[in-house]
Amino acid sequence: MSKKQSPLEQEIRSGRPVVTMTSGDSMEPLLFHQETRVVIRKAEETLKKGDLPVYRRPSGQFVMHRVVRVGEADYYTRGDNRYGLEQVPKDWILGVVTEIYRKNRHIFVTDWRYRLYVTIWTKIYPIRYVLYRGRMAKRKWISKVR
Repeated sequence: MSKKQSPLEQEIRSGRPVVTMTSGDSMEPLLFHQETRVVIRKAEETLKKGDLPVYRRPSGQFVMHRVVRVGEADYYTRGDNRYGLEQVPKDWILGVVTEIYRKNRHIFVTDWRYRLYVTIWTKIYPIRYVLYRGRMAKRKWISKVR
């Protein structure tokens, strides 16, 4: 990873909470591109399954994906709108999302409703994956027929 820290990385590492707009669609239906703001705090403890860390890949890209499994030296993450698993070394982790601002709603990640969403969304992953694979197979079949 590059030694040069971006302003976002510097701010998170300083320990001050950072509010930023989300980018991309990998965390839909929870976070929407340029419509959702999140509060990120420095990750002080070992993350747990369901946490939403912010990390920086060696390419310099910042990513915010959900922890789906905790290993000895790594976390395994996946976007809520993705189907692949990413192995993330613990030293890539910069911070963790603690609050979400969506439309007129302020959501704390400790709120029981948010925790319920996380539990349900991660538990139904196998069903979502089968449906996704079915859609991909259908698209492939249709493209062959045409």
